[in-house]
Amino acid sequence: MFRSVLRTVASYSLAEKLVSVFFVILLVFSLSMGALGGGVSADDVYTEGSVGKINVLSPLYASYGELDRDITSLVFSGLMKYDSSTGKMIEDLATMKVNENQTLYTFTLRENAYFHNGDLVTAGDVYFTYHDVIQSPDFANAILATNFSGVDITKKDERTLEFRLPQPNSFFLTNLNIGILPQSVYGDIHIVDLLTSEINTHPVGSGPYSVDRPYSLNSRGEGKIILKRFEKYYGGLPHIKAIVYRTFVTPERLLDSQDELNAISKLDAGNLSELNQKRFASTIYMLPQYKAAFFNMDSLITGVKSVRLAMLKSIDKTKLMELVPGRIPVDTPFMELNQEDWVYQSDIEEARGALYDAGYRYPAGQKSGFRKTKKGNSMRIRLAYLEKDDRSKSGSEDEQIAAFLKSSWEAIGIEVELFPVPSSSRQEFFQSRDYDVLLAGQSLGYDLDTYFFWHTSQATSEGSNLSNYKNYSADVIIEDIRRYLDETRKNKRLGQLAKIVKEDIPAVFLFRPKYVYASDGKISGMDLSHISFPADRFSRVQSWVSK
Repeated sequence: MFRSVLRTVASYSLAEKLVSVFFVILLVFSLSMGALGGGVSADDVYTEGSVGKINVLSPLYASYGELDRDITSLVFSGLMKYDSSTGKMIEDLATMKVNENQTLYTFTLRENAYFHNGDLVTAGDVYFTYHDVIQSPDFANAILATNFSGVDITKKDERTLEFRLPQPNSFFLTNLNIGILPQSVYGDIHIVDLLTSEINTHPVGSGPYSVDRPYSLNSRGEGKIILKRFEKYYGGLPHIKAIVYRTFVTPERLLDSQDELNAISKLDAGNLSELNQKRFASTIYMLPQYKAAFFNMDSLITGVKSVRLAMLKSIDKTKLMELVPGRIPVDTPFMELNQEDWVYQSDIEEARGALYDAGYRYPAGQKSGFRKTKKGNSMRIRLAYLEKDDRSKSGSEDEQIAAFLKSSWEAIGIEVELFPVPSSSRQEFFQSRDYDVLLAGQSLGYDLDTYFFWHTSQATSEGSNLSNYKNYSADVIIEDIRRYLDETRKNKRLGQLAKIVKEDIPAVFLFRPKYVYASDGKISGMDLSHISFPADRFSRVQSWVSK
């Protein structure tokens, strides 16, 4: 039959062949639009591409991956939400009242908020999400659980809840944008299984979009998920009826497919030259995040301050910036501070002197090679870095930076073993803390809260204090910054905290990345002025207009 069709087409005139091709294309397009449901035209569809992979579509675990956060921000909604135009948390599913001493938050739910399955959003669903799940001892997201530790949650009636804090926390509101789970859908799933449940492929929330076609991968590892406008959304219907979200394994593959996209959300600034400048307009933006080489303070070698000083002084950031263009060097992890006030100068001779003072010498009669202790033990460290799934043709950025650090430290006599950590074993590796130095990035989020990264309580296998940093004077200041709302007091305390961290050298802070949002101009109304996470670009999706 197929050969017969080919013979028939071969007999057509040129005009007939062109008409046939047109109708085939029209048929394919109609079928693809049909998958989105009736009434959806090409003008109603927005297609965006990103590098990476979607893993878990749950608001409780969206912090594990940026692409997960992108989709869950559209599918789920919370009591509060972030407004990218003002940089503030605003009311979403509920209205809020706070008592005078900032310890009692009362929320009253909207009357017209529904989940995608048609259920009304009730106080029972909110209580289930925060009390039954997040506060459960079986809940696996340690950071989220810590945020609600000691918080008393009370359901007053079907539309009203109270959150009572043991003490004021100026950062508490940002914890209340977590998407609410419908108890009727998620209530029968054991809490330990929520991370791996099948429901995460087709989640049910109350956000402006629902999952129309679940995430799927093709043979090349490229993925696609289709979201459809939720017609009963309480917050005002978006103009865009469908969002097609595509994922790519590498930046090269994404750029190869750029003509099929309306936008690229997070293109590395180093790839800007490969963008079709005639088709796309680009916006440069930065997020409150940084990359650093974290010293394990419990290590026999990097636990010695003079060694850390030597390793710090041996890093020439000017040369590093040439290796990874499109970055902004940083010297303190506190993004609110003026980085120019904290700049250090590299000094190779000072670095070598610090190692000599620490008791590390070259072998007898040598002035180079790898140093040893007085007892003859080798000065050998393990430098771990995170292996990327999306490996580019030239190797991952972290691989290049790790090689640069290795070269810098071996130049002063420290033998370095590079240890790439695959994504499949990343969590277990973090828990083991089996490294002397870890190259990693950290995102400070909406409040630039440093508690999870530098407080002593987080220097555990489950915490995010990657340096195992312990300084109780720093702890007091971190807690003080959290507790008080006065910005003048906060800024003063932040400067004091920065001095302590600079003196202790728990890490070499390297740079902040710059990103590019590229758009073909199909939609207008997006605001990137105050985003803290890439997903914040969707915070005003209802106001997007298709041109």
